[in-house]
Amino acid sequence: MKISLFSGLASISLLLGACSAGGEEKDSAAKETTVTIDPAAAQTGPLAEMQGRWASDEDPNRTLEIEGSNFQESYTGDPQYAVPIVFVDSCKTKIPDFEGKAFILYGKEKQACYLLYSVSEERLSYIDGTRGRTSRFTRKE
Repeated sequence: MKISLFSGLASISLLLGACSAGGEEKDSAAKETTVTIDPAAAQTGPLAEMQGRWASDEDPNRTLEIEGSNFQESYTGDPQYAVPIVFVDSCKTKIPDFEGKAFILYGKEKQACYLLYSVSEERLSYIDGTRGRTSRFTRKE
């Protein structure tokens, strides 16, 4: 059974940048898309598995907390940003898809698309689509 991101009560207005190809001019105005997040989205699928607190394997001062559809990154305990996490079908088309393996952190100053590499009870890893860098985390108690 596929749960739709469009079937919830809470909605978030999101900005999606226009894509440009070859010699086309870049559209300076962003295309606005409203995405409604299902309140139960964090109870099944990849987002459900990502719920909790995580510490970076590369830098223990970097932590993540994912609660519901909120993604918060902190460094040495100081919050760096807290933004909605939205799963999409792919980093190319960015169509909201609750069961997708790619996600976007909306509202983050430098918007990137991430590919969920793996998530388990103990480990989380994802790839930054712009830099190709893998971030690895271990679940905190």
